[in-house]
Amino acid sequence: MPDRRLVFLESSTSGHLFFRAARRQGLRPILVTSGHDRYRNLEGEAVDTVIADTADIWAMARVCDELQAQVPIAGILSTSGAYAAMAARLCHRFGLPGADGQAIESCQNKFLQRGTFKNAGLLTPAYELVDNIPSAVEAASRIGFPVIVKPVVGSGSTGVRLCLDGGDVGAQVAHLLSSGGEAMARDVLIEEFIVGLEYSVETVGDVVLGITRKHLGELPYFVEVGHDFPAALHRSDEVAIADTVVSALDALHLHWGPAHTELRLDSRGPTIIEVNPRMGGDMIPELIRLAIGVDIVSETIKLATGARIDLTPQGHRWASIRFLNPGAEGFVRWKSDLNAARAIPSVSEVELYVAEGDEVRRHGDYRDRIGHVIVAGETPYQVEASLANATAQLRYDIEGSSNRRDG
Repeated sequence: MPDRRLVFLESSTSGHLFFRAARRQGLRPILVTSGHDRYRNLEGEAVDTVIADTADIWAMARVCDELQAQVPIAGILSTSGAYAAMAARLCHRFGLPGADGQAIESCQNKFLQRGTFKNAGLLTPAYELVDNIPSAVEAASRIGFPVIVKPVVGSGSTGVRLCLDGGDVGAQVAHLLSSGGEAMARDVLIEEFIVGLEYSVETVGDVVLGITRKHLGELPYFVEVGHDFPAALHRSDEVAIADTVVSALDALHLHWGPAHTELRLDSRGPTIIEVNPRMGGDMIPELIRLAIGVDIVSETIKLATGARIDLTPQGHRWASIRFLNPGAEGFVRWKSDLNAARAIPSVSEVELYVAEGDEVRRHGDYRDRIGHVIVAGETPYQVEASLANATAQLRYDIEGSSNRRDG
């Protein structure tokens, strides 16, 4: 049994990849979480789990003290951006490799991010911070409709909505500020809607691993329904995007570990939407591994444990993921042939998140997705064709709703 422990604060959609990579490196992963059964992607992982208040630094310090007294802790990290600052603070306390906790805390506040980018001369959407409905409607009128309304802290597109008029703004702000809101916030960001294709940039420290093309679902929500890595871009756009992101990371003082920067490209150039001080979710690390041979998960674990890392690309292929997103509420009736989907050339992975007869609800964020397929190939055309063939095998109905989708 490994004699060194790697402590994870909570998890994410890529958490299971980290636990497996840790074991391959001879480390024993320990998940510290505030509750059992929070992560369906960890089912069957048999991870040692400690229940604690992961929002309380003193509670977390006690947990790590107890673990350290038993077996040496090799590293502390979180695959969830919401706990990245906590992980950094604990690393500092225990003398372990980690990021600058203050820089991460500032980065997690989207209003402070905007100010930092503006002061650095980077393109950023027009924005205003509000804490009540009248101020929000006034701010939106000044910026110009449509606008995006989002919580000032958050991830996974939770609570993010495009608003066409003052009525939309008032309703969304009321939702975010209410105690019953799923993305309850004390402050709300009103933001200019940038028209243009959306990308993300995956980095480790100052190294740009590549640019990911995002595919978004139907407005007014911003649910990500797919990703392509690397994005098909003109060389001039690639350089402009990479330079912009490196400048943004420098302005935020984020020089350690993975980051996931989202931006839109319009006629003015790359406009930063937000920087997340964490690795990209949605299985983007797996797309990177399949496309260029860099196992960013394993390299991040090495970084967190003080080992030497290697981010040199080992090849150049193309990889994509597409999520099944019904856009409806009701009960799932699968008509899928998983074996046929998995047998299609270039298909790397097919996964369904819900079982036959399960109820799905529409949240307007990542929770709306019910499955995915990952494909990797030698050309973008090959990947696109295999995606189309695989998703055609993943048919379903949503009963109890007037909306229907096959494939």
